[in-house]
Amino acid sequence: MFASHQPKILDRLGIDGEAFIGYADRLLKQFGSAIGAPHSMVDLCARRQTKYLRGMRTARHMFGLKEAA
Repeated sequence: MFASHQPKILDRLGIDGEAFIGYADRLLKQFGSAIGAPHSMVDLCARRQTKYLRGMRTARHMFGLKEAA
């Protein structure tokens, strides 16, 4: 059902669409509304004029950085 309507990019990359949705869902739950390197997330906080952005700890772990938030 889903495979026949799967985006061509997923086919070219050899990625199963159902698995991709599951991974994306988990990733968004850990990060929240933004995903990226810690310095990019700090910049986004400044642009949004906020002090906190969910996912900073995950970003540090994922990108192996020890940046201050």
